[in-house]
Amino acid sequence: MNSADECAAGLVEQAWQQCYLDPRRALALGRRVIELAAADASVGDAVLAYGWLHVALAEVRVGDPAVAQSALAQARPLFAVAAQARGSALCDEVQAILLRRDGDYAASLRLHDDVDARTGIAWTHHDRFIGHNSRAITHKLLGQTDSALHHFYAALDAARATGWSGAVVAALGNLGGYHHDLYNLEDARALCEQALQAGRAVGARPSIMTAAANLIMIYHATGQTVQVQAMVDFLHQHADELLPDALHRFPLPLALAALDRGDIDVAQSYLDQGAVSGVADGDALVAWAWLQARCALAHGDAGRARTVVENTLAHRAASRISDQPYDLMELHRAGADACERLGELACALDYTRRAQAVYEDLVGRSARARYIALQVSQELATTQRERDLALQSHRTAEDDRRRLAELNAALEAKIAETERLHERLRDQALRDPLTGLHNRRYLFEVAPGMVERARRLGSNLCVVLLDLDHFKAVNDNFGHDTGDAVLLRFSQLLTRTVRRSDIVCRHGGEEFVVVMPDIGAAGARSTLQRLLESCRALSPSGNLPTCTFSAGLVEFPGHGGTLDQLLTRADRAMYAAKNGGRARIEQGSAFGNL
Repeated sequence: MNSADECAAGLVEQAWQQCYLDPRRALALGRRVIELAAADASVGDAVLAYGWLHVALAEVRVGDPAVAQSALAQARPLFAVAAQARGSALCDEVQAILLRRDGDYAASLRLHDDVDARTGIAWTHHDRFIGHNSRAITHKLLGQTDSALHHFYAALDAARATGWSGAVVAALGNLGGYHHDLYNLEDARALCEQALQAGRAVGARPSIMTAAANLIMIYHATGQTVQVQAMVDFLHQHADELLPDALHRFPLPLALAALDRGDIDVAQSYLDQGAVSGVADGDALVAWAWLQARCALAHGDAGRARTVVENTLAHRAASRISDQPYDLMELHRAGADACERLGELACALDYTRRAQAVYEDLVGRSARARYIALQVSQELATTQRERDLALQSHRTAEDDRRRLAELNAALEAKIAETERLHERLRDQALRDPLTGLHNRRYLFEVAPGMVERARRLGSNLCVVLLDLDHFKAVNDNFGHDTGDAVLLRFSQLLTRTVRRSDIVCRHGGEEFVVVMPDIGAAGARSTLQRLLESCRALSPSGNLPTCTFSAGLVEFPGHGGTLDQLLTRADRAMYAAKNGGRARIEQGSAFGNL
């Protein structure tokens, strides 16, 4: 290898270390390799091909996809001449990213599978990081959560094996961002804070802004408004640590922070930049829309807020938008508030129920994400590696059997611990985190069996739907923290009043469902009347106002033969109680009277 070839090869090695630390630096290094090859024909084909590959990889991540495609066209024949199977495979890895950026996720996954089927390639740790990271994003966009998480964790493991900071920072940020998408906010916060700290330590300017933007959204979702503003202050005070256009590429988190502190005009100025996400994978339209609707509501324009929500949902239904469930939940909530202000209560209720359904899905995703995180934790991976080493060692047979027994016992203990945690997480997924009551998912798992038992035994069963009166006014006048305290106090009173055999669930918002087996309508009404009198008798405690409820009561089988029928008639009876003056208990219409 002559001096020109050695110099070009050294630049390629630098580009590998920089490609996830500073993609623009890696791009400049790749172009420098190409310039050297043009000036000195002694630079080998393989080295020149890797120069073009780094141009393609950098352009597909932070530049022009068309330029990336052109660079790949230069690299492929050079790798073929040099018989570089690894280089050709890495070209396909970049091609898979291009396909994903074009929205063809299925074709991207097929190309991943094709690369995985190839044998005899000497992959580096950094190659494995690129491959797992790319596959994780493809599976994420296809909605394949488990596969995406496993690849994100494998990418982090490979990144750590490289010893290169850029790969580690990117892997931490990507994994943290995905846990945020899955509503696993605890792991998301920890990973993104690690990514921010590690990124600042090595000057990874693209990753610093991404981690900070994710943390703004996470802190908001967990109600940590002080931390939201602290993160915004950090961005403005340390602009020298960011890319020059960083704040323009992430307007949505900054708009959210402005809304949190009440600067509506500032928030609107960020939103006027459009639905910009700061990353190329996915679509930020739904996030932009719910923030836009919140700005309109803050300005008192409920009509405009509703229009934004409706238009976005219509566009979402007609196109392939990779929105996040959290953003969709917030969009439905904004729609509910807009409709309520416009006096369209039925529409507001429909939006509220949609938001609750998305929330329940998020809780399930969070539990699953947490379970997988524990399943692939470093402790379990370390134990598995020790077991593999024991199987491959040259110790005596007796030592091998003893060591394997110890390692198997450790594995069994870890698996048992993981299974116990999985059961706890499943219980959490079936409970409302605020009140501790069971949620809608639990209701629809358990209550149909209770109805079927009543049918089989010929026994009575009542279903009650309760809704707190004027609860919106509590939130508006006293704040959401007070509203949460009122919900908690009512939940505790409700649990103390009904029987241990009754199933009590938070149906969504300020709405509750009670399923009461082995009791007739008269007995159920008596229990509800006691509950209503207890609510009326409550004296204000601190900032907690008193709050009554309206209830709809139905009985099986007279008011319906299935849970859905009973809930429908209970809902209508509850609205009759609302229309009749509130703080009332109304009995449903007979079966067949729709």
